[in-house]
Amino acid sequence: MKTLIIYGTKSGASRECAELLEKKIIDSVIINIDQEVPDLENFTHIIVGAGVRNDKMYKPIRDFLKKNQPILMTKICACFLCNSKPKTTDDVIKDSIPEEIRKHAIDIVSFGGYKPSWVPVSEKNKLKGIDLEKLTVFATTFSQYL
Repeated sequence: MKTLIIYGTKSGASRECAELLEKKIIDSVIINIDQEVPDLENFTHIIVGAGVRNDKMYKPIRDFLKKNQPILMTKICACFLCNSKPKTTDDVIKDSIPEEIRKHAIDIVSFGGYKPSWVPVSEKNKLKGIDLEKLTVFATTFSQYL
């Protein structure tokens, strides 16, 4: 049972979260949507993650979800967002993730995110704004389906 963690990011928060998830979920690989198009047939479990800007999920991930909805419905899947505005998370999920995927996903969660002034410029402030406890709970929940 191989897990794909596919993400899209502008500021790097989703990449950082995907890398942490890869360490916590056995037999997983991460792919940046901007660098590679994965063959979803090679995976039984899929985690889709994206950054949020202006209350919209990163467009290449939105497009990925729409285009691949039929195959995602045959997989164990979950989604995460990196959204620095917690009050908008429910609306972003509703507006960005197709309803069928929202109903099918075992979990959809926001780990927080980088405000423009928080984008890490050094290792010292890396992951500022990311809720690592939520990330760990998400990984633990997802791992129960492996």
